[in-house]
Amino acid sequence: MRSARRADGASPDPRARRATTLQRRVALACLVGLAGAAGAVACGGGDDDDRPSGEGSSAAEGEGASAGGGTTGAAPADEASVAAQRALAGTRVHLDLLALAHLADVDHHGLYMDFGTPARMHFTMGRWHSGFLRDVTAGERDFTRIGTDARAWFHLDRPRAATMRVRGRAVGSSTVVVYLNGQPAGQIRFSGTTVEDVDVPIEASALRAGENGLMLRAATTQTVEGEAVAAEIDAIWWLPGEVPAGELSPPRYRALVEDVAVGGASRRAVVLAAPSTIRWYAEVPEGGRLALGFGAPGAGERTIRVTVTPEGGEARVLHEGAVGAAWQDRVLELEGLAGQVVRVEVAAEGEGRVALSGPAIVVPLPDAPLAEAQARNVVVLLIDTLRASKLRVYNPRSRVRTPTLDAFAAEAAVFEQAQSPENWTKPSVASILTSLTPMTHNTKEQSSSLPQSALMLSEVLQQNGFTTGSFIANGYVSDRFGFHQGWDHYTNYIRENRSTEAQNVFREALAWIRANRDRRFFAYIQTIDPHVPYDPPDEIVNEYHPGPYTGPIRPRSTGNQLEDIKAGRLTPTPADIRRLEALHDGEITYHDREMATFVAGLRELGLYDDLVFVVTSDHGEEFNEHGSFGHGHSVFQELLHVPFIVRWPNVIEPRRIAPTVSTLDIAPTVLEAAGVAIPEEFEGQSLLATARGQLRAGPAIAFSDKLDDRRVATAAGYKLVVRGNLTWALFNLRTDPGEQRQIDSGARHPIALRYLRGLYGQHLGATNRGNWLHAGTGGESRVLPQAESQIDAELCRQLRALGYVDARCDAL
Repeated sequence: MRSARRADGASPDPRARRATTLQRRVALACLVGLAGAAGAVACGGGDDDDRPSGEGSSAAEGEGASAGGGTTGAAPADEASVAAQRALAGTRVHLDLLALAHLADVDHHGLYMDFGTPARMHFTMGRWHSGFLRDVTAGERDFTRIGTDARAWFHLDRPRAATMRVRGRAVGSSTVVVYLNGQPAGQIRFSGTTVEDVDVPIEASALRAGENGLMLRAATTQTVEGEAVAAEIDAIWWLPGEVPAGELSPPRYRALVEDVAVGGASRRAVVLAAPSTIRWYAEVPEGGRLALGFGAPGAGERTIRVTVTPEGGEARVLHEGAVGAAWQDRVLELEGLAGQVVRVEVAAEGEGRVALSGPAIVVPLPDAPLAEAQARNVVVLLIDTLRASKLRVYNPRSRVRTPTLDAFAAEAAVFEQAQSPENWTKPSVASILTSLTPMTHNTKEQSSSLPQSALMLSEVLQQNGFTTGSFIANGYVSDRFGFHQGWDHYTNYIRENRSTEAQNVFREALAWIRANRDRRFFAYIQTIDPHVPYDPPDEIVNEYHPGPYTGPIRPRSTGNQLEDIKAGRLTPTPADIRRLEALHDGEITYHDREMATFVAGLRELGLYDDLVFVVTSDHGEEFNEHGSFGHGHSVFQELLHVPFIVRWPNVIEPRRIAPTVSTLDIAPTVLEAAGVAIPEEFEGQSLLATARGQLRAGPAIAFSDKLDDRRVATAAGYKLVVRGNLTWALFNLRTDPGEQRQIDSGARHPIALRYLRGLYGQHLGATNRGNWLHAGTGGESRVLPQAESQIDAELCRQLRALGYVDARCDAL
């Protein structure tokens, strides 16, 4: 069995998924410390794989935070520090900035980009298409290899003449050309294959305020361990045009966090050599405050200034003053910044070192621990091709009538900003049922099949005593594509040439539930009515498109007609577009009518209030909002923003949840509700506590793909789209929800851009995407072996009926 189990065979508490209760308590002590506590606490900050990942400890354990850092020796004595301890008595860690030191920008006389370490990922978009290759270590040096073209991105507040100091060595090329913001800016000339510092003068005109793009281009390479390598880069340091006199000590990542003694007390801390600045980027949670301690190891006068700058706003000084020879702790208010992306900046001035212990964003503890609860049964309803904006619960101005879903949502937790991991069925459903990103499950192409090594939600529940049944009306979610794993009852209506109408699917699902009502069951229902061909009952069509229509659109032909429109063989008129959307909207209303019958049947069986019931979708549908129709072609919100609604009476109270989430999290959420251990293989996280009103620790961000050609990060009302050629676009979804105003300048929304760019780089470079915030870089990211599906003329016919086009079908 692949799911986590204790040695005695019993399933552990699912909330102990990646850490024991003791480990979480230790993590909490490390995150904002136990100032004055007796005994040392071993805390994160090095490269140990067991260090905290940056996500806070569970509030369910009732642990309070205290300012400072894991401490031995004397407690801080100043009154402000004592007040900080009192202020944090009822809080928990939301974001551990100490454990996220690898995501910070560190400036010591200039921005320092440390390669070969976890700190490089947030500059290079991880390992995705950037031309930065493997990280290697030689002695005390860490390097990242580069190929013929390597790209990175970095932020500057103001452009100035600079000296680009590159520490590295030649491998296949002694000359590397430097491009900044698309223009040649200089050359790196290595004298040989030994490590050296090379200074490249950079004119102020080559740099910009905000994000800057760097490209390193080499003409020749040498093959090393299967990679075409031009050079190995240890660091890039953006020093002033006139380099400060004397020997400069670089702020290397490996030495950034250490145990520091100040005034007889030892803490784990970020250590800065003045003058230095460290900057973190974060979304401020509701009730969030900034906690940190600071002290001055050694002699010398030093000061610090703590500022927070919201995207589009002015910098706010939170604290400014001298740093003494004893630890001082502060809790700093972030009032009015909830839901905003901010830059947290700590500047150290003077002479000597400044230590920052336990920097963290903390939030209030819940009023009371969550009561224990376990769902007896589980229903997941995936309504194929249903974008969130078609439902009034997401878009009050929608014309589409869905009284059943409206009533369902009124009794449920509604995730307002749920994102799909992909823009079409197969990879999206694979992510929902395996809790793996498309990059990991590798089931992205039309020909690809879900590998047998992928662990499906159905398998986990089946192995834990559930009877499992699937009722699937999409041909891509079938045995031919690997989705038949773990089902006691498996039905694919397309493959079996049976009616895919919601009436039939719901009727059979209800009959199966009735037959298994005395067992614990999991029913997965994937209806397909809003998908082409759009053919709702005439009386419903007339609601949305009354009067005569004489154009070419025919309900049963809409699948082929959408392909004709995309291919330019059919040019729809405004009346045709209205007809297409009316047919689609009619299918949603028809489906809602049939769902009402299903819900009534569950009530009659006495089961409706005795199960956890999830409603979601795999993707949406476009109707010319961005020049096309259907799905599978873009990553705009009409395809990626989907419903995610969870109903569990007497456990989940009705509420709306604003932070961004992913449907990747559905399987872990269901498992925790059912009292089943969440497998280590899963990359999503349970949202059950969030659905019950507790804020999930860590960044509220969702990642989406379009094959290997688009990468999308969505958080805090912003959306970053990076194309396969590494050009990019940013959207402000709060002011431009229709994504009509593309932002492609690094000077606009620079804080939001840096936040999304940094987190996505970390995710793309993670070796374990289930713990992607973790600072490890060793090894490659997990990718399941690609499995090819077997296709025949009958399957081609079935897929074409759904409007799908597979090039292999042309040869049959």
